[in-house]
Amino acid sequence: MIKKLQKMRIQKRLKTSSAYTLGLAGFATLLAIVVMIILINRYNYTLTYYAFPQGDIALAMNEYGEVRSATRAIIGYDDQSSIDQAKKQHDEAVSNLEQLLKTVEKTMVTKEGKDGLTAIRTALDKYYAVEEKVIELGSSTDAALSSQAQKMALNDMTPVYDAGDEAFRALMDVNVQKGDSQQDYLLTLAIILIIVIVVLIVVAFLISTKLSSVTAKGIVAPMEQLISRLDAFSQGDITSPFPEFHQEDEIADMAKAVHSTTVKIQLIIDDLSHVLGEMANGNFNISSSCEEEYVGDFKALYDATSQMNHQVGVALGDVKDASDMVSIGATNLAEASQALAEGATDQAASVEELQAMISEITSALSKTAGEVNAAYDKARECADEAQKSHGEMEVLMKAMAKINETSQKIVNIIAEIEDIASQTNLLSLNAAIEAARAGDAGKGFAVVADQIRNLADQSAKSAVNTRHLIEESINEVEVGNQAATRTSEVLMDVVNSIQAIADTSKILSEMTTQEAESIEQADQGITRISEVVQSNSATAEETSATSEELSAQAVGMDEIIGQFELRDRK
Repeated sequence: MIKKLQKMRIQKRLKTSSAYTLGLAGFATLLAIVVMIILINRYNYTLTYYAFPQGDIALAMNEYGEVRSATRAIIGYDDQSSIDQAKKQHDEAVSNLEQLLKTVEKTMVTKEGKDGLTAIRTALDKYYAVEEKVIELGSSTDAALSSQAQKMALNDMTPVYDAGDEAFRALMDVNVQKGDSQQDYLLTLAIILIIVIVVLIVVAFLISTKLSSVTAKGIVAPMEQLISRLDAFSQGDITSPFPEFHQEDEIADMAKAVHSTTVKIQLIIDDLSHVLGEMANGNFNISSSCEEEYVGDFKALYDATSQMNHQVGVALGDVKDASDMVSIGATNLAEASQALAEGATDQAASVEELQAMISEITSALSKTAGEVNAAYDKARECADEAQKSHGEMEVLMKAMAKINETSQKIVNIIAEIEDIASQTNLLSLNAAIEAARAGDAGKGFAVVADQIRNLADQSAKSAVNTRHLIEESINEVEVGNQAATRTSEVLMDVVNSIQAIADTSKILSEMTTQEAESIEQADQGITRISEVVQSNSATAEETSATSEELSAQAVGMDEIIGQFELRDRK
């Protein structure tokens, strides 16, 4: 029965155990009721056939004595009315006696009782026969008859009466004996039945306790095993096997469901570990191998992982593109800076030549003070040279304007570099955030994101420094342009003056000193232009060096990004 219970489902097992327990309790209760009914019936039987008849027999014996007393009264009274009254009492007593005997007769169910009742009847018949004669003699007022009747009553009726009384007592003894025997029987039966009931109750209690213990153990033991395994599961133990249950109940169903869930979770965790491990190793061209398993709330986990993979891949791709653009921009900036440096060097050489020419003009003008006649020819030569210098000055101004335009382009390129560095910094921050969300799996990528952010900060700082240098170069070039403009105007004045000398050589002598002073001022302007050009050359060289450093950093960034395998974004 216990084996059958263990194979049942919990609900049926509990119902069956309860049914067994209730059945045993019901059986014990039913048995107790049956015992009570039996005892009650036997008690009623004893009362009806043994206890109550004793009272009836005692009443009958009393009425039997009343009959005798009435007979004695009949033969003892000497007046007729008393005799008649005694006869009436006699008849009533006889009637009552007969009624009692009939009642007693109904309760005589044993052979001894019936035999005793027969003996009473026999004794009464004899008594009535003798009594009739005694009453017949003694019912008169004749003293002789009464005396004769009294003698008959004493001699004949008394022995018969005693025999009847003895028969009554014998029947009483039989009923008392049967009653006592029946009482002992009921007491013995009650004790036996009580012992049986107690034994049944104890057996029912033991069986119920055993069933309850087996049922409880069959439920609690698997539950404890399952709870222990679930505790280990909550601590991260997914690979340990689940307990096996041979019964087919709700706990086994629950264990199977939990095992199935654990297998699915383990599959998902293994898949996520593989995907995140590949991402940590730099491979973002990876996808889930069991996408169909991500159902329900796991779908959000799959979407988040896929989105992180996509966003980080896109971010790294953008960083790579930005690095390529930085590299190209740095190369262009280096080339432009190199060209600016070379142009500044050429300008310095031209300015030195111009300064030398101005010096020669100053020396020539000093000589023209004493040689007015030859000044016309010299002035014409000087006019030609001044015209050439004016043309060279225009070339110089155009070169300065080109330097200014190139510097503006460099500023624009640096602004793009700053924008790229800002975007790179923003992308590195986003990558660091995604790496933080990924937890331990994103620590490696967080280091990469931090390096990218530092590289972006260094690029931004270098771009800002380069911008400052270029802006200073632009300011110095602007000053050089202004000086070149003034120099051009001065040269134009010189040309006009030489033209005037050619036309009015007489006035040349007077203007020589003034022109010498103007030429000296022009020499000072040319000196300042030379200084500005040299400063522009140094700034261009610094810009070229910074561009080369930025290009090297861009190459380093390309090498870092090259460690990652990205998806094709086409």
